[in-house]
Amino acid sequence: MTGLNTGQQVRIERPTENGTTLALYTISGAHDEESNSVFLDYNDPEDVGKRFGLPTTKPFQGKINSQVAALGLTDAEAKTYSEFVEHLADNDYNSELVVIAPHGGDIEENTDEQAQYVAKQLPSTSVSVWMCKGFKKGGGAFYRWHITSTDISEESFPKLQTIIGRQFKYAIAFHGWGGKSICIGGSKEDPDNLKGQIKEEIEKAVSGSESDPDHLKIEVVLGGHGDERCPKNFNGNDSKNIVNRLGTTGVQIEQCEKARSEKYRFKIAEAVAKVIGPKLAI
Repeated sequence: MTGLNTGQQVRIERPTENGTTLALYTISGAHDEESNSVFLDYNDPEDVGKRFGLPTTKPFQGKINSQVAALGLTDAEAKTYSEFVEHLADNDYNSELVVIAPHGGDIEENTDEQAQYVAKQLPSTSVSVWMCKGFKKGGGAFYRWHITSTDISEESFPKLQTIIGRQFKYAIAFHGWGGKSICIGGSKEDPDNLKGQIKEEIEKAVSGSESDPDHLKIEVVLGGHGDERCPKNFNGNDSKNIVNRLGTTGVQIEQCEKARSEKYRFKIAEAVAKVIGPKLAI
């Protein structure tokens, strides 16, 4: 692990009879054992099985690659090869707004499309977009490529590294989760009540959802208020969360599957653009 630091992400590759299985992990520490031995110190042993097909967390022989994202691939090629790519749209000087989707592609489906939609509604001089897309044939992109937002290290993402120190005025992150609601979270400091305004506008965008054939109402909840529909681990208020590291005011939008469906995902993105647009210096 020469040249790598604790907290960085790495691509771990494990040779098998049927090819190579791989996944992204965050380095928690180094060891003095055999150089190619990989230790997975993970809270959930089942995760190791889902990612590598291993029954335990015992060390195994594998390759550690510091190049997390594949280089030079289009999104279509990344999908064909079950790969992971990083994207950045930025003019090198914008410091107003950055919209991010760290888990795009098939990791948290349609979140990257929402980030791009917001950017298209706003002046290109006032918005940047950073996102990653991960794919896996047959399913399982989440287990292969998902890195928790509080763990994301700019040292592992070259394009992220170019904007991490700029300190945007606003940062908005689109996410997907297994909850039944939309959770609006983000930085603890929110002097303009941006989260509350976004909540109100998204509520308008998804109004009437209970009238759909599934009769499931999309509830919109503010994080940080002890509401079980927006658990602590998903309310986005940790200072280490990448959205809060990028922006003075960070907003994290966790969305249920229905919210990210074709019917609602762009309505939600449009609601976000409607709120944030007037706040940007053009």
